[in-house]
Amino acid sequence: MNKQIKYYKSIPIYLGLILLLLESASVAQTKTNLEVLNQLVDSSVVKINDNILSTEKTILLNYNTSDAFSVFRNQVVLDFARLGKTISNSSANIIEYSIEDASVHYGDMFKEGIFGSYYVTRTVNLKGNYSIESSNSVPGKFNLAVIDSVAVDDITSLQNPTYPFTQDELPTEPFFSSLFEPVIAIGSAALAVILFFTVRSK
Repeated sequence: MNKQIKYYKSIPIYLGLILLLLESASVAQTKTNLEVLNQLVDSSVVKINDNILSTEKTILLNYNTSDAFSVFRNQVVLDFARLGKTISNSSANIIEYSIEDASVHYGDMFKEGIFGSYYVTRTVNLKGNYSIESSNSVPGKFNLAVIDSVAVDDITSLQNPTYPFTQDELPTEPFFSSLFEPVIAIGSAALAVILFFTVRSK
């Protein structure tokens, strides 16, 4: 009998550990705002590379972007290298690359279920232009975005204070949600007490 009691007492502990593991796994799967922006940089380089002749293996890259977005320069160089291009200090194939804007925006706050966690819609934007100067000059623009949902509790870990463009103000908590949730909780507790005494009286 004592073994059964110990077993039942340990169940909440095991359940708590499982929930913590699941929560940590979900956080790990959510990409940071900077990681999402790097993905958009990847997409912009792929678009530019599609306009470069396949025979042109060597390029001269001019990264004409403000210091605010200098963090993306290495990503651009790495992306061109992955696509088979060699960065040279002298080449007839000149790539002008410029980021005009990188930003993160959080939409309205919402809940998953009555007592679930708060989430917001996250929109990550990357805007810029480029020019390919070889036998023919090919100018172009890119305006890319990723939209997904992230937990409000994870926002702090998803942003990077070193880069202001990875941050945005959170919207306020919905009024009716904050008003009715305590009422529902109190009502549920009161109903449980009533049912408890009703059952005992029988």
